[in-house]
Amino acid sequence: MFWLLFGVFFVGYHLCYENILHHTDGMEYLSDWTIVLLCFVMGLLSWHSLVKDPEGSVPGWVTELAVITYGVAWSSNIMATVGAWYSFFFYPICETLEGVNNWPWCYLEWYRLTEHGLNMLVLLGDWRWGCVPVRRRDLGWSVLFLEVYALWAWFLMFETGRCPYDMFDFATGWGELPWLIAALGGIAICHALARWAHVRRDDAAGRDPEGVGGGTLPTRAGGGYKSLEGSG
Repeated sequence: MFWLLFGVFFVGYHLCYENILHHTDGMEYLSDWTIVLLCFVMGLLSWHSLVKDPEGSVPGWVTELAVITYGVAWSSNIMATVGAWYSFFFYPICETLEGVNNWPWCYLEWYRLTEHGLNMLVLLGDWRWGCVPVRRRDLGWSVLFLEVYALWAWFLMFETGRCPYDMFDFATGWGELPWLIAALGGIAICHALARWAHVRRDDAAGRDPEGVGGGTLPTRAGGGYKSLEGSG
């Protein structure tokens, strides 16, 4: 529940304070989207864990949404984290962020890396102690998530004349297309890595990695909820 509330604060701070009052990035970057998505997922899982009878109280489509967005959160956060470290070493944006090129001691660069690191720690904690699967058939949702963000980046480019990332910037000409293809391929690889880790965990615990059968997704001691029984 904490992460859901933090997501509400994050969106409010970025959209209401940063963007409206100071006309800064708002929800411009992919990292903003990934942290909001992660908070949304943790909010859905908290819903299941806090009610006394999750299976009878929570609609099945909400549980399905939680599992789908959990997989998207994994793939998108892996990609955003790798991208942040790549940018730090090979494409530093200290001057863009702080107005001075003081790499590698750029405060906002390290703030950004810390944010991504915390996101991954939250996901790794859920992988270690949780039971939510990352399913093969949910790959398309990760690709769709990135495509929706690309449309948002193009909208910003047409509205403001500035694109958040070069890989989505039509002003670079045909050089944008290989970057876009690489990004779509990259998020598919990230989904495959996350699924590999979850399959190993579920196999060791004797659970079906696709969440089919009598599988449950316990979220607190002594509690659990039916996840995807009969949905496969």
